[in-house]
Amino acid sequence: MSFAYPYALFLLLLLVPFTILVIHNYRKKRQILREFIAEEAQASTVVRGGREIDFFKAGMLLASFAFLVLALARPQWGERFESMDIRGLEIVFLLDTSASMNAEDLQPSRLEVAKNLIVAVVDALRTDMVSQVNFAGTAYVQCPPTLDYEAFKLLASASAPSPEEEQGTDFAKGFTLATRLFRTSRTSQKVAILITDGEDQEQGWPEAVKELQKQQVTVFTVGVGAPGGAPIPIRDAAGKTTGWKKDKQGGIVKSQLEESTLARIAADCGGQYYRLSSASGIAPLVGILRSFERRQLARKVRSRKIDRFAFPLLLAVLLLAGEMALSDRRIAWRKS
Repeated sequence: MSFAYPYALFLLLLLVPFTILVIHNYRKKRQILREFIAEEAQASTVVRGGREIDFFKAGMLLASFAFLVLALARPQWGERFESMDIRGLEIVFLLDTSASMNAEDLQPSRLEVAKNLIVAVVDALRTDMVSQVNFAGTAYVQCPPTLDYEAFKLLASASAPSPEEEQGTDFAKGFTLATRLFRTSRTSQKVAILITDGEDQEQGWPEAVKELQKQQVTVFTVGVGAPGGAPIPIRDAAGKTTGWKKDKQGGIVKSQLEESTLARIAADCGGQYYRLSSASGIAPLVGILRSFERRQLARKVRSRKIDRFAFPLLLAVLLLAGEMALSDRRIAWRKS
């Protein structure tokens, strides 16, 4: 046997002062009776004041309280199996991990703010299937579809900038990998969230967007960065900034937020574009995600312990009713 609320059992400690109070009241009652009625005459009174009846009634009250506490603790034993439908969306986060996401126009960097955004969105979800694709010049699955949010957040937070040989930004690579994940989707409610500064060197995304439209994927785009832009830091293995990215002429490259492309992608796929200045600005996006109709994703069988609180509750009520029905008045008068 187990209890759903075992901490309620601490209320049983109140039985100690209650018992002391019962004994005190009994002694006080006997003292008052002795002051007014001789012990020989007490046997002829209408009121029953014997030790047995006093302690029996008190015992019923204390037992009723004990069973009531047990009912509050919700005793459980036995199991029953029930099927549960998991309803939700399938959401793929597309995270830009190119070098431009290291820009520090958002603190501590665009990439860190983007990762915080993903974690914050997932914290607001309940039963949605989530996965993550990281992309720059190439794309890879950072986390496959899962309902384990804690594991997902660990992998999302571990996202790092793509290595030098994979640099560049190609939205099409990320979209193509996302469509592959959606091909095994068990629901028609599919959402992709693209998080990037909007700079796409390859410009191959229109064809990839057509495939998303065929699969009826709703795409939300989140622009990370300031419109004014910022230089791209070059960091060593320890993460320390050692310089700034420069063009062929030796000038410092400044990465700017390209909002027009992101707004067009969102419009073509039935979503919306958001500019992110901090992870706290996700409330509108979360609100829209919550408004989506949830479809069945999976069905699983789970076991649940059976509540048995009715048994101690019934005993508590019966004991209380019995105590109230048990009168101190004697059933018959004694003859003189």
